[in-house]
Amino acid sequence: MNLFSPITFRSLTLKNRIVLSPMQQYSAQNGIAGNWHLVHLGSRAVGGAGLIITECTAVSPEGLATLSDVGIWNEEQKNA
Repeated sequence: MNLFSPITFRSLTLKNRIVLSPMQQYSAQNGIAGNWHLVHLGSRAVGGAGLIITECTAVSPEGLATLSDVGIWNEEQKNA
């Protein structure tokens, strides 16, 4: 078993075993993911991580852990 060898979980095959764990970035404004999220997560994807798990995302305003969390309760947030 090698860190850079593929691994399969049911129907999902990862190209390697490098996983970026979820991190609270506290960078959203009004629940909207921004350029920080694009660069932060995108650079890990381009860098070759096999799986990227995004930070917690609130499904309603009441579900926010902080006022700077990402949300998906409206179209603007979903599109971001």
